[in-house]
Amino acid sequence: MKRMFMLMVLAIMVFAQETVTKVKTDRRTESNLVTLFETLPDHIEVFITSDSTYIIEAAYPNKKLVKKMSAAEYRGLIVRKPSKMVTLESAKIPYLLGQTFLGLSLYSWSLPAAISDDFYEGTLTIGLLTPLLYTSSCFLLTKDRRITGGAAYGSFWGGIEGAYHGGLLFKSVRGVFPVSLAENILDFTLGQNMGFTPAMYQRKLNHCAYGYYHYFAVKTLFVGEDIDIWEIDEDLQVSTLLSLGEGYTSLFLSQNSGNLTFGDALFELRLGALGAEALPLILATIDLHREGSNTDDRIYAALSLLGHGVGYLWGNKLSRDYDLPGAAGAMVWLLPYLAHATTLGFTVLTDNEGVLNSLPGNISHYGYIDDLCRL
Repeated sequence: MKRMFMLMVLAIMVFAQETVTKVKTDRRTESNLVTLFETLPDHIEVFITSDSTYIIEAAYPNKKLVKKMSAAEYRGLIVRKPSKMVTLESAKIPYLLGQTFLGLSLYSWSLPAAISDDFYEGTLTIGLLTPLLYTSSCFLLTKDRRITGGAAYGSFWGGIEGAYHGGLLFKSVRGVFPVSLAENILDFTLGQNMGFTPAMYQRKLNHCAYGYYHYFAVKTLFVGEDIDIWEIDEDLQVSTLLSLGEGYTSLFLSQNSGNLTFGDALFELRLGALGAEALPLILATIDLHREGSNTDDRIYAALSLLGHGVGYLWGNKLSRDYDLPGAAGAMVWLLPYLAHATTLGFTVLTDNEGVLNSLPGNISHYGYIDDLCRL
């Protein structure tokens, strides 16, 4: 009897213990919960007890902080619109992967080129040692830091954008390494300290490309002649400055675009590009089939800028109304190419001689293959 009594007491104690269930959270909820803590944690976990008390655990590298809230307090907190969307993750491996790629592909030759114009044993040694030394430095400098996805993505593309900006701005390969490294570090710092997301950095990349397009399209509109962009150093320098200005301006303007996704940024870029090419292609098609037509380049530039503006504004509006995942944004990029290929295929099928003869170099009947075989 005594044993039975002890078993009953033990069973009561077990079932009387407070049960805890993990609660699934999304990015919006996490953005509100982090306001409970002074510093940004690595990640947050939420649990609910049997008496509807919420337990919020914030994990840091060497500690955990815990807050308890009633059900009413928790619901009141998460329904609020966050002042800034945050992402709680550590993108250390993607960051190091991107920096290793930059070290191998870009800095291994651009650092020796920045040091000397002459190729000798010393510069070769520097080039071969640069990837390991650079990657090791990145690892040691960030080994105790939580790296956001925005910082990882932004620093990688900042390094690539900076390489183009430096080479064109200084009209020399010696400008590639210093400007690339400067943009790399700047974008990493901004991503870490200001909460910029990968989507915001993708939009910055979009506008860096827009800067070159806007400059040469506007110049064509006012000058009215075909411009060879690779032969005009001054234009390349000015357009590079515009690319830098547009890129970083868009980054800071996107700071409060908490619902911007990576797919949204790709969608905006695609609609802007489609708008820029649609009207000029229609006009070019008309010119192609109309004898004696020689449309002024300024008309092409004006139509391109008009279509680009409409496409960009439409894409920007849709990105605010809908949240596209990255795969959907990539699919948006591919679909127009399917349409182009299909349309051209039907055109060649119905009027192959006219289409092929209109292509550069008169490659009709695949004569270009014979030319290649003779090489």
